[in-house]
Amino acid sequence: MVDTKNGRWHYRLEPTLFTHSPDNAFPNGIGRFLHPTRATLASKDPDRDEEFLWKSRDHRKNRHVKYTPNKDRSRHGKNLLVGIEHMTRLEYWNVSWWVATAFTVGSIIWVVNGFYSFLPFVDTSFAMSTSGIGWTAWVGATVFEFGAVLGVLEAWNRGETANFGWGVRQVLGYENILESSGGIADSSLPSSEGKEGNMKGQQKWRWFSSDPKYWHELGFLAAFTQFWAATIFWISGFTALPSIQSAIETRTGVLDGVFWTPQVVGGMGFVISSSLLLLETQKRWYLPNPLSLGWQVAIWNFIGAIGFTLCGALGYAAQVSTKAAYQSSLSTFWGGWAFLIGSVLQWYESVNSV
Repeated sequence: MVDTKNGRWHYRLEPTLFTHSPDNAFPNGIGRFLHPTRATLASKDPDRDEEFLWKSRDHRKNRHVKYTPNKDRSRHGKNLLVGIEHMTRLEYWNVSWWVATAFTVGSIIWVVNGFYSFLPFVDTSFAMSTSGIGWTAWVGATVFEFGAVLGVLEAWNRGETANFGWGVRQVLGYENILESSGGIADSSLPSSEGKEGNMKGQQKWRWFSSDPKYWHELGFLAAFTQFWAATIFWISGFTALPSIQSAIETRTGVLDGVFWTPQVVGGMGFVISSSLLLLETQKRWYLPNPLSLGWQVAIWNFIGAIGFTLCGALGYAAQVSTKAAYQSSLSTFWGGWAFLIGSVLQWYESVNSV
């Protein structure tokens, strides 16, 4: 009993479940090209009439992994304080945790860069530190590149089975069995249940894939776009290094070509990537979903991307206009803070199961 509304449902299901109404944010046409970003899962048992919502972002972000491997520690954030406490854990086994922490560290570095760049404009007692600006730009861009690579690996390694969350397991009766066995998988459970029997954990790790199915997934398209945006943006980080910057700062054409333009192009790539992530969490392309944690991550990253794009765009005139230089530095400052907010929310998201 599978209702493939857009013909693109491609995940395996537990034998006790069926799916109907798989859908994404787009109308027919684009919608038929893309895999679903949500679907309704229901039990085949005629005595159970519950229906549950599967979401592609939760699936990709490992939010259905209930226990930390081999430690019997629950990942279920029962409330906000418990969820924040989970952020002290080092989930080295979780690629989504690595993605979130990489972008958090990178965003902190960009906030520092923003201080170096913008503070002299508001307090003349602080001298412009070209060395501080250059080195933090290069390190920040490098960390962002690392995070973007991890984002692609995360998209390639999302599970092939459509898992579901904590509350769903309780309703279906699996949770009581898990609790009585200390969280260890039981042979009576479906194959992807339990911390030891998770099919996602058993699948072979992919360092690269040319499977065309990923080109139909919004999450992968966003990650792939982000990777190329970060790669192009890294050029401006490299050319910001003090020795390189001093050699090109008086050569306007070269400066525009290898420093400001990669910021603009890379920033626009970040805008596109964040937009795709927003659409992944929305029921329809024109309906915002501010109550979704994933949507909040994407909107703050979108704001940060706008800031970084404006920094480069205004930078073209920075040498001849004090106002342009001021606004360019300010855009880096607030853009870095927006990225940091989005990254911290993503960090919270990555260590708490649904």
